[in-house]
Amino acid sequence: MKKISVKLTAAFAAATMGLFAVGCSVAPAPAPADGGNGANAAAPQVPDGGQGNGQGNGNDSGQGNGQGNGSQHHEDEHHGNGNGYGNGQGNGNGQRGDSWDGTDVAQAPTVSDLGNFSATTIDGGTFTAADLASKDITVVNFWSITCPPCVAEMPDLAEIQRELPANVQLITVLLDGQSGVQEAQSILNQAGYRGVTLVPTQDSGDLISAVSDIMYMPTTVLYDSQGVALSEFVGGQMDLDDAIENAVNHQLSLMGKPAIDL
Repeated sequence: MKKISVKLTAAFAAATMGLFAVGCSVAPAPAPADGGNGANAAAPQVPDGGQGNGQGNGNDSGQGNGQGNGSQHHEDEHHGNGNGYGNGQGNGNGQRGDSWDGTDVAQAPTVSDLGNFSATTIDGGTFTAADLASKDITVVNFWSITCPPCVAEMPDLAEIQRELPANVQLITVLLDGQSGVQEAQSILNQAGYRGVTLVPTQDSGDLISAVSDIMYMPTTVLYDSQGVALSEFVGGQMDLDDAIENAVNHQLSLMGKPAIDL
């Protein structure tokens, strides 16, 4: 598997204050919802999905039935090791051919579906639910200019966005509104990101509901062609390309579609 080649420049690292934290809290931390023995994470800690220690019994859909002992674990790197769907983030080992290696740090989604929405892009265009319909999977990264981990991972997102195949797309959603557009454009340009960035407004339909569900930044959600939320992971990932590749390939395996390779 290729690793991301884009590195933060000294200036870019300075802009992020040299930080790479798990994530930025935008609301009080919830009690763990992974079914395991997780202790409550206190704000601004971010639930990283826990450490799934269970052994999954894989089926042909590629989803392991994990029996794990989940615990909320906040450090400067992500230790989630489960498929996101077993109790306590069980480590499912099910595979469908060679399309998924059984490791997926993504969790079951807590963010609303995007069945009906229309939003303005940061460059003045329009992006709607119809733009999801043409892709098997859309990876949506919710971020803010005030969140150092969000800014720090943007060069990696830019590289991933360029490498994705035609049936998968990656977009970002700016949570700062119009007041953050100018600075966001500078961050995106410096990171080399050339993809779509949405700027939600009150008339953006289901996108506003999704934005209201965001409790930590960055949050990355996978949606299918109908705008149904499939999975998500919260907080900055130390191995972002692996996290996205595995999460996407898990869902593609369930669809019977070929895997991607970043």
